[in-house]
Amino acid sequence: MKKLILFFMIFLAYSQLCAQDEENIFTDRPNATDAIALISPGTFQIEAGVLSQWNKEDGIKYNWITSPNLSIKYGIANWLEMRVLTNYLTLKAESETIEATTSGLTPITLSPKIKLIKQNFWIPAASLATNFTLPDTGKETFQTDKLNYGFRLLLEHVFNDKYSWSHGFGADWDDSRETTWAYSSSFATAVTGKLGAFVELYGYFATDITSSHNFDAGFTYLASHNLQLDTSFGLPLNENAPDFFISFGAAWKTNLKNENY
Repeated sequence: MKKLILFFMIFLAYSQLCAQDEENIFTDRPNATDAIALISPGTFQIEAGVLSQWNKEDGIKYNWITSPNLSIKYGIANWLEMRVLTNYLTLKAESETIEATTSGLTPITLSPKIKLIKQNFWIPAASLATNFTLPDTGKETFQTDKLNYGFRLLLEHVFNDKYSWSHGFGADWDDSRETTWAYSSSFATAVTGKLGAFVELYGYFATDITSSHNFDAGFTYLASHNLQLDTSFGLPLNENAPDFFISFGAAWKTNLKNENY
């Protein structure tokens, strides 16, 4: 435990020394609506967290644990950001007659994000986030047979540099090639200079008329210009949605093009 505390203190000190650019870190996590802004060219950013989600269906209790859910990002140009996404997933199923656990990496997803327009009064800022999940990557149990893909059109209004209202609209296509429509809408505020809070609605519609609608909320804390901590929780809004989830995470960045490194 003492070694873990010492490592964390050294990491904090190092992150302070590396914070040469004064732009505060911003992240896609912990909500479902990705950040509309792109990280600056040359910026390398890691976002990671632990999420535990519970659900019960047909008498079986399910628990999904991602530890971590991982996003590695790099700013390529002012208009282009590349993200690589994966999770280490543990799936537990339990009933009176069943007790099973499966763990491993989920398939790797490549997710370029493209800047479209800046906010102009009532016209929102807009970006396009795409995702391409590679087949035959990750643990065999979680692998996809085909290239899965999707997109989100991201929109954001910022008011008085304190409040923001963001949205995501798009679709995903898995191995079945059926269309799953997705939406999210998040309202966020700066509680203090370092503490932020958000509430959000998000969900999915599939072609077989199944749907999932959820509510989540959480907080972010700016520990330094390049280090952010977060926590969130979620609740179901219909019977198809997971019963509950809770998450904790952190994000760190550095600029690889800065000559001081």
